[in-house]
Amino acid sequence: MSSHDQAPPAPDRLEIMAGIDLDDPELRRRLDGIAQRTADRLGQPIGLVSMVLDTAQFFPGSYGLQGWLDELAGTPIEWSFCVNAVKSGTAYVVPDAGNDADQSANPLVTIDGVRSYAGVPIVLDGAILGAHCVLGSDPHQFTDADLAELHRSAREISEVLQSFRRPG
Repeated sequence: MSSHDQAPPAPDRLEIMAGIDLDDPELRRRLDGIAQRTADRLGQPIGLVSMVLDTAQFFPGSYGLQGWLDELAGTPIEWSFCVNAVKSGTAYVVPDAGNDADQSANPLVTIDGVRSYAGVPIVLDGAILGAHCVLGSDPHQFTDADLAELHRSAREISEVLQSFRRPG
């Protein structure tokens, strides 16, 4: 599955996202902490909580981003690795992005030096909102234990997001 495909339209997914106070500084602090813990446990320099929209993804939680990625806290959907976990509803793993048919031409690979990725869906109320992932600057073989850690953290992210829902 190519990251160049558009995310499927899912108004219920977007409505659920819109009902969460994603700008709350406390939510950001908690999501940043989960992203850092996951990156540390998996030995990767970057951890993200990504929300996938129809044309872009944004990061309400992150650890290890630098430069323009840190400043913008998001990318166009065409550059998103995470869209693949959202579309498939399963883990998406790229051990060596430089040699991956779908990702080798991705600007995150060619310009920003991303070489490995592992991400799992973030699910709330049965809708996949985005992905919890780690990225590396070197090729990396992710283990079943790594994916289990990502899944555990994604469930925790869902619980945190639930606690920041707006009344109504």
